[in-house]
Amino acid sequence: MLFIILGIILAFIFICFIIFKSKQYINLNKPKGAVGEKIVSKVLGTTIPGEQYVINDLLFSIDEGKSCQIDHIFINKNAVWVIETKNYSGYIQGKENQREWVQVLDNGERNTFYNPIKQNATHIYHLSKILNDKYVFQNVVVFLKGRSIANLRASNVYNIYELGAIKHKETGMNLSKEEMEKYYNKLLELKNNSTISRAEHVGNIHNMQKKIMQGICPRCGGNLVLRNGKYGKFYGCSNFPSCRFKKNIDRE
Repeated sequence: MLFIILGIILAFIFICFIIFKSKQYINLNKPKGAVGEKIVSKVLGTTIPGEQYVINDLLFSIDEGKSCQIDHIFINKNAVWVIETKNYSGYIQGKENQREWVQVLDNGERNTFYNPIKQNATHIYHLSKILNDKYVFQNVVVFLKGRSIANLRASNVYNIYELGAIKHKETGMNLSKEEMEKYYNKLLELKNNSTISRAEHVGNIHNMQKKIMQGICPRCGGNLVLRNGKYGKFYGCSNFPSCRFKKNIDRE
């Protein structure tokens, strides 16, 4: 037990050191999101064949006019961990199944933003098509601010000091070394062969938002149809259950 406690303390000190060093070299012209992703990549570490595999900033085309950007993918025997990074200040409030979460700043200002768990679920949907397996993934969201997630009610949401825990978290899976390497090589090939630019990706996001407003599912291209759910009416994809995209009726 003493060795476990000592290991946790050392891990905490190491992560604090990483954050401190990263802040020393922050370019003020660099987006906060990019800075946060750099810190997370340092916590995850590098690829160690047979033990863990890491891919950062995976940007690829899904279809014509569609693209996907994933902050980090961490592969070990327990899962393919798909990680979305958020660098928000203040406190974050929300529940796992809510469409929107709330950011509360120190001055009392409140801002809403799309639930990153749902955002990441879309990423996983596309990855499952590429790897031809939808059961190996874990949806992870990490906030750079240590106090941000105190009021969240959602699983697999961490602050940066806790992120290292996923390396040892049991999921019920036990991927073989061959499986880990196969998934990694396939995703690495996808990254290396990608030709889409950052500007094109941003443009695709804007087009996707337009499609939602027009009643088109951004995941699979199906129609968004009005449905009755446990919490009231919502728009769901006509291709359900193969596609589970939802849009709250109050977002119309």
